Amino acid sequence: MNHGFLLRQGEYVRIDPPGATSTFALGTSPTGDIVGNYVAGGAGHGFLLRNGAFTDVDIPGAASTTGAGINPQGDIVGFHVTGGVIRGFLANR
Repeated sequence: MNHGFLLRQGEYVRIDPPGATSTFALGTSPTGDIVGNYVAGGAGHGFLLRNGAFTDVDIPGAASTTGAGINPQGDIVGFHVTGGVIRGFLANR
């Protein structure tokens, strides 16, 4: 199992959405939001962690979605795999 981690004030904090078997934290915003990818039930899902709560970020019909970055306004950039093709996305808040 892979875990996402955040180094906060010299301590590692584990980041795992509920039900995740693997987690990859990939981007943080200046406001503390975190985005990434996790695997649950054999499928890849994007996630947003904001104020201690996880929200899925999934492109409809995609086999896998990954949040790769987030700006201070909460806009998320990432990629998804649909029909075997990798495409980028920008999700505006």
